Amino acid sequence: MGTWYMYFPFFSSEVKCGAAALDVADRQNAHSMTLAVRGVVELFRLVTREKELHRQILAFSISYDHRSVRIYGHYPVIEDKKTTFYRHPIRTFDFTELDGKEKWTAYKFTKSVYDIWMPAHFKRLCSAIDAIPPDIHFNLSEESDLQFSTSSGLSIVII
Repeated sequence: MGTWYMYFPFFSSEVKCGAAALDVADRQNAHSMTLAVRGVVELFRLVTREKELHRQILAFSISYDHRSVRIYGHYPVIEDKKTTFYRHPIRTFDFTELDGKEKWTAYKFTKSVYDIWMPAHFKRLCSAIDAIPPDIHFNLSEESDLQFSTSSGLSIVII
């Protein structure tokens, strides 16, 4: 059932400069990774295994400017049919301080995501794809039913 046309992104990076640059990058990353996590939740919901994903980090993002870095993990909270999407701050730092002591931290984190976390995530995705019943027909829609919470700013999306 699975094809090479299936995409499940799990990492996003945004760089910005200027006033409030990191906040803009954070919003763009939050939107991108919410859509990515939503796709994984919908896949697992299709095979009635969505509970496996409850509060599990399914995507990562890095936002940075000329001196600061913010790293987040993105995850769903699944309660019956309702899914709420959150991001968890993993690390925030200034890579110019201490004579650049932290200049490789974002690279090392990204490398670890690809080398350690991603293979297990890939296996999890493959097992769900392999469990899709052959008689399933997908309804594709251009419209999104995502609702962004205005009270909490960047951290929550509710569907």
